[in-house]
Amino acid sequence: MTRLSVLLLIMLWACLAGCGSNSDGPRRYAVSGSVTYQGKPVPKGFITLEPDAVAGNSGPGGGTEIRNGKYNTKVAGGVVGGAYKVRIVGTDGVKVTVSGEELADGRPLFPPYETTLEFPKQGTVKNFEIPAAP
Repeated sequence: MTRLSVLLLIMLWACLAGCGSNSDGPRRYAVSGSVTYQGKPVPKGFITLEPDAVAGNSGPGGGTEIRNGKYNTKVAGGVVGGAYKVRIVGTDGVKVTVSGEELADGRPLFPPYETTLEFPKQGTVKNFEIPAAP
C-alpha cells in the first residue's frame, strides 16, 4: 500500500467511525425566562417542554427547574424549535409535611398550567404569567 492509500483508508475509517453516532442528537436552542403568578415570581417549580407530535414536532423534550421565578433550559439541553406543549408546576418553596408526606418544594400555588407554543430555531426568552385559577 502506498502512503496515499493508507492515508485515505485512515480518513475513510475516521469518517465512518463518526457516522452513525448521533449521541448529541439534533441541534438544540436554550429557552429562558421568568415565571410569575399573581404578579410575583414563582419561588420553586418545574417547567416541562414536550414536542407536540400532533403539530409535527418529533424532536426531544426536556424540562428544568424554576427558582425564584427564573428558568433556563441550557443545562437541560434546550429545544429544537417548533411546536411544544408546555407544562408548568409552581410551589411556594416552603418545606412542609402534609398527611405524613414531606413536600420539599412546598405547597402548590396553582393547578398545573398547560399551554402550547411555537419556539424558533434559535435561543429565545419566553416569560410566563400564570393566570389565576377559576
